[in-house]
Amino acid sequence: MAVPGVLAVFFLLAFALSPACRDTLGAHRENAAMLRLIKCSGAELSSVNITGWVRIDERAAGTREPLELVNRVAARLSLSEDGRSYESWQNPYARGVRLSGRLTRGYDISVAGQTMEIEKGKMLSHVIVSLDGVDGKKTGHYKRKIREALNGCGGESRAAVSYAGKIESGLNSVELLTGAERMMDQAGASVQEKVVKDNLVSLTGLSPQFNSDLHYDNQEINLNVALRTDPVEQVTYVYAASPVIFTEY
Repeated sequence: MAVPGVLAVFFLLAFALSPACRDTLGAHRENAAMLRLIKCSGAELSSVNITGWVRIDERAAGTREPLELVNRVAARLSLSEDGRSYESWQNPYARGVRLSGRLTRGYDISVAGQTMEIEKGKMLSHVIVSLDGVDGKKTGHYKRKIREALNGCGGESRAAVSYAGKIESGLNSVELLTGAERMMDQAGASVQEKVVKDNLVSLTGLSPQFNSDLHYDNQEINLNVALRTDPVEQVTYVYAASPVIFTEY
């Protein structure tokens, strides 16, 4: 009778040490921290986005053609065949393809590939995946899934999670900066970069509450918050992302 109990403990320990368990626990902690940031700004949460990207340079083996890269990533992500649409663009220096579709569980997703000439005869390719409307508690699973799909392109992939909210009033420039600083204080973050424009404030820094990090301008960062007032609608849009905001704001 003792054997089933021992086996149960063994499987629990194995799960606790697995990447899936670490992703789940990490996502729950990250989700709670992000929700606190959105709440302390005075906003109501409106959406959660995951953006993954990979850079493919000339040393990487395999294709760098945008359409082939996009279709390869789409296959790895098991995109539904129904409702797919393609958009392409080209100019003298770059060309690209964007595939829009849905995952099998119904989330809207886009996969974009671009190849550009950064120097004469030197090409560089990128693939970017954007997944919208995700349940914040499941971001760990989908970040891992996106990174695994992008790793198959031949480069090292990264992923960012962005939370968006809205305040039903237009804040002035002083209130925007105060709100952004309050969010960074809530996260215990040191501010590494500050951008202040007419109706936008963006702060970037390093917080002990988030694990993922990115090196930018010789600095380590893992948190980016931004507040933007829409003077026409008289509302304020609030964003919090780790490590940086990749959605339009």
